[in-house]
Amino acid sequence: MACSVARSSLLRSPTVRHYAAAAAAQPSASSRFECKVASNNVTVATCDNNSPIAQVSIVFRTGSRNETYDTQGVTHSLRIATGLSTSASSGFAIMRNIQQLGGNLMTTVDRESIAYTLQITRDNLSDALTFLGHVATKQVFKPWEVSDQLPRMEYELASLPDSTVVLELLHKAAYRTGLGYSLYTPKHQLGKIGSETLQHFVNTWFTGPNCAVVATGVSLAELTAFAMNLDIGSKDATTQASKYCGGELRKERTSELTNVAVALEGVSLKNENDALACAVLQRASGTGPRVKWGASASPLQKQVSSAAGSEPFALSSFNASYSDSGLFGFVLCSTPNVAGPITNVAAKWLKSMKVSDSDVARGKAILKTEILEAADNGAALLENLQCQALHKRAVAAPEALVADVEKVSASAVKSVADKMTSGKLSMAAIGNLRTVPYVDQLK
Repeated sequence: MACSVARSSLLRSPTVRHYAAAAAAQPSASSRFECKVASNNVTVATCDNNSPIAQVSIVFRTGSRNETYDTQGVTHSLRIATGLSTSASSGFAIMRNIQQLGGNLMTTVDRESIAYTLQITRDNLSDALTFLGHVATKQVFKPWEVSDQLPRMEYELASLPDSTVVLELLHKAAYRTGLGYSLYTPKHQLGKIGSETLQHFVNTWFTGPNCAVVATGVSLAELTAFAMNLDIGSKDATTQASKYCGGELRKERTSELTNVAVALEGVSLKNENDALACAVLQRASGTGPRVKWGASASPLQKQVSSAAGSEPFALSSFNASYSDSGLFGFVLCSTPNVAGPITNVAAKWLKSMKVSDSDVARGKAILKTEILEAADNGAALLENLQCQALHKRAVAAPEALVADVEKVSASAVKSVADKMTSGKLSMAAIGNLRTVPYVDQLK
């Protein structure tokens, strides 16, 4: 079993296991994207592409943003508790049976969702689905099993790279609570999340209206039958909106590198047109070189190159859209000597965000390529369906998404950029910060 946290803002690509054996079915050239709401209010979505590997996810619309100050770390604990004993199966039985069937069971979390995903050959799917249902809906969180996970949690916290920590700090600085709560347990909360806290969180948020069952390589009828048999509640819990505050968090430590993240309030997923325009703007601004060993042609990269001189650095625009808010900015990693000058120049660009029509055309081309490439990646396609099913209760084929991107105009992208530039900055930095300016010094 495996679990992961990090997800990209548009499409997510967890590592996929390679199978030694596959079912006799062969992938089909045509794929059917179907979606419906079952009688228990669970959203069911599938892409029946006749793949020899079936993937099924039970996804709940809840995440670290639904924690409170006293329950920070609940979603982290839930992620690493995957595969522990349930009311229907022991942890050993779950692990043994999934392995014997040649499957893979993983849990992925972000700030707004928790997904339990099964990957299995199609001929063994029906047997394995039983254990997926147990893991996602029949947790019991035995105290001695929960406490045994503490060393693993401590190891994860100790091994977090600075590039991950700086994004967690950025969210904390921007929102303080809600979306500001980290995907990882704060050190002061280690050992404080017990069985009752976990069970209360599951009972509150793991309900039909907050649930979607998503699959690839499975028919809609088969998936609907499975979804209707899930043992989950029917209450619809309400998520409290997160308020963007803006602020700064700095973490100094001995390091040969400096990581800095600066962002403005972005757009939410409620406005699909603005969210799509913001995704195009991110690609137009620059997400790194598109050619190996090459240089980025983005306006952001060109503007900061002179500030870096001959010193090495990495810089990328950053975009995260959530159900009620979002962040848009940049993330950089460099040597301490040039971290300050690069931050100043990049922040100045962020407060103006001038992009040309050719930049927008390039951004649209990159986004369309990423969407179509993700459609060929089974795990990325599944996560795309998860996001659509949870937030829209409908799914669209990659071709339809590409058509929507094509409709985005340069004026729409520039309009979204202009709206964001008037906002308040948020900033996070970690490492050797001797040259890094404070947020109130950024103009």
